[in-house]
Amino acid sequence: MVGNLRRVSVLAMTSYPGQPPAPKRTLTRLAIASFVVGLVLSAFFVWRVVDSVPSTPSRISEGPVQLKSDGLTVYSSVPVLVPTCTAKDASGADIPLERPSGSQEFTVNGKTWYVVAQSVDKVPAQEVVVDCQDDQTSATYYAGPKLALGTFISSVLLGIGSFLLFFVIGVVLLVVDNVKRRRARRANTFPGGPGTFPGGPPPHQP
Repeated sequence: MVGNLRRVSVLAMTSYPGQPPAPKRTLTRLAIASFVVGLVLSAFFVWRVVDSVPSTPSRISEGPVQLKSDGLTVYSSVPVLVPTCTAKDASGADIPLERPSGSQEFTVNGKTWYVVAQSVDKVPAQEVVVDCQDDQTSATYYAGPKLALGTFISSVLLGIGSFLLFFVIGVVLLVVDNVKRRRARRANTFPGGPGTFPGGPPPHQP
């Protein structure tokens, strides 16, 4: 009788032919792919953020200003009332300027510049000449590429959002895969449920 009980115990705890195969690790691979996509997108938007950071503008009193990217922005060294500024492109044609919508400023290496005018149209990268008339303050005026605050802010938000989105997707896929594999292991350990045996009823006990 003791031998039969041992035989039943061994049969109940071992795997049997014909059991369903263990689930593939497809979800795990998808989770890893999700993490990789999130990192790649985040790196791309970090590059966009770095690329859209304003560069130090050039002082207009030192001569023509070389624009290295599209657009033109005129700055002052201190907050001022809107001065009279004009700009000409490389061919000598006037570049229409407009006042900024609201107060705009940016700081680089501890120095702050205040936006006083921006080009109306998308001025291509070229050499421009800017002149500002200001008899009321001792402000120094500068010029540089158009300040792309929208691109900067959107790149920051998209970088953070894409990383969090694909990170959460990857974690969910790993959790689902782990749950499925646990259920599969439990089913393989007890293939027919409690009290059942492969191939028929348990052996007769004398």
